Amino acid sequence: GVGKKFLEELPLGIHTLSEGTPDTIKCALYGPNAALSSATEEYTTTGEVSGGGYSASGEAVPMTVVGAAGSSRADGAQFEHPYMQPTSDLTITVSGVAVRGFMIYNASQSNRCMFVGDFGRVITPASGITFSWAVADVTQFSQVLVPLIGLKN
Repeated sequence: GVGKKFLEELPLGIHTLSEGTPDTIKCALYGPNAALSSATEEYTTTGEVSGGGYSASGEAVPMTVVGAAGSSRADGAQFEHPYMQPTSDLTITVSGVAVRGFMIYNASQSNRCMFVGDFGRVITPASGITFSWAVADVTQFSQVLVPLIGLKN
């Protein structure tokens, strides 16, 4: 889920997600023994997968913040609160390696953790993992990756 520390940092302006020069957001993959939770505060190599074509620290994720209804950033589905969403699907090359979960983190801001996810089971991809974010089909707030409740527009 969404990192607890990330939600605390949003109102402080630590993360530059879509204004001016946006931060670099990355997605890293983790094995079955990784100890990740919403309390994880920053990217860690402990438990990160290795081999199978995967490079440590993961891949960059193109992200944007979509504003709430009436906001100057309002493009796409309109909700009471803004949300953060990838702008395109992401494929991470990895094969023959056991993967259990992932972390999305802000590489531009001391590798602060933003979101952790668990696939619900261990998977061993043959050619990669594609994160299909359904970026063009968001119609309900429950479908967004990271709801930014409390963030001012």
